[in-house]
Amino acid sequence: MKRSILAVAALFALAACDGAREDAGEQADNAAGVVSSEDAVASGPNETLGEVRDDAAESANEAREARADAMEDAADESRAAADQKADTLEEQAEQARGR
Repeated sequence: MKRSILAVAALFALAACDGAREDAGEQADNAAGVVSSEDAVASGPNETLGEVRDDAAESANEAREARADAMEDAADESRAAADQKADTLEEQAEQARGR
């Protein structure tokens, strides 16, 4: 749970700034003269493509995080079930010993 909160906070922080591919596209568009400057409000084709690629990478990372969280949850459930079974077996062993 803590990891999820941290991951969401990090994603919000990253959402406020451009990704690496978008920045590279912005620089390429500026160098090619497609936009008036890197600080221009309008986006050129390379910047737009970079943004799409950054978004795709972010979505892939989110999917990996979700799978990792699901696997952790499944492992926790398996551990809890194994602990419960071990407790039951210990109780049965105590009863068999007559204690």
